Amino acid sequence: MIVKINRRLRVVGFRFDAMAAFLMCQHHGVDLDKLDDIPKAEYTPSWVWSAHRSYCMLQYKKPMSYDKMKVFIARMRKSEWDTIIQGMASASAPEADSKKKVQPGENFSSQDGRQE
Repeated sequence: MIVKINRRLRVVGFRFDAMAAFLMCQHHGVDLDKLDDIPKAEYTPSWVWSAHRSYCMLQYKKPMSYDKMKVFIARMRKSEWDTIIQGMASASAPEADSKKKVQPGENFSSQDGRQE
C-alpha cells in the first residue's frame, strides 16, 4: 500500500511492500525469517524508513536519512500516524486459513477448466 503525507514543501511517500521488508532486513543485517531479532525500539522507525526508501526507489527520488526519518516520525500528527499504521497493517501477510481449501470428495478443476 502506498501512503502519501503532504507537507508544505514536498510530498513524503511510503510504500509498504516486500521491498520495504527486504530493505529493513538489509538495514539490520538479518534474514527475512529472523525479523524478531530486530530490537523493538528500532522496529517501527526502521519499517517506516524502509517503506519510505521503497517509495523513493519507485519515484527515482533521494530518500531521507534514518535520523531525519526519526525526527519526521516524532513530529507527525495523529491523523498522519493513523494513515501510516493503516498502511503497515494492510501490508501484513494474509492469514494461513484465508486460502480456500478443497473439501474431500469435491472436484477440483484447474484454471484452464481441465479436471485433474
